[in-house]
Amino acid sequence: MKVNRRKFLKTTIAFSAAGIALLESTLAKAEWLAAYFAPGPFDATMKQLLKGKPIVETDKIDLNIPEIAENGALVPVTVTSSIKDIQSIAIVVEQNPVPLVIQAQLMPELEPFMSARLKIANTSFVFALVETEKVCYSVKKKVKVTIGGCGG
Repeated sequence: MKVNRRKFLKTTIAFSAAGIALLESTLAKAEWLAAYFAPGPFDATMKQLLKGKPIVETDKIDLNIPEIAENGALVPVTVTSSIKDIQSIAIVVEQNPVPLVIQAQLMPELEPFMSARLKIANTSFVFALVETEKVCYSVKKKVKVTIGGCGG
């Protein structure tokens, strides 16, 4: 197969441009991750997540998490909600060095559901935040982390 130089150069330039665009996109995502999932104070994390939207406590979010965690490294949590038009769900642990534990953007077709295993450093409030276009809704529960599973 004979390849002419002009076609080779055009193809190489096109692939290089696509590679640069992909690299820029990857770097932008890395900056976002570094900003949101960085160690820092709880208040700053909440301010960043709320994006200026008001926060409203609600009973339309079900935060299923044990009240006592015998192993703070593996705390199961499930979040569901009956709120309409949810854009994202986030879980924030007040006393963790990195308060934002997980955040998921949701497509409108998806049922609002999130399940994970959290690492909780100390006894703390755990918040589930549900973001809509105009408001962030929240619910919180206190989780007591025990040492060695002794319940004390």
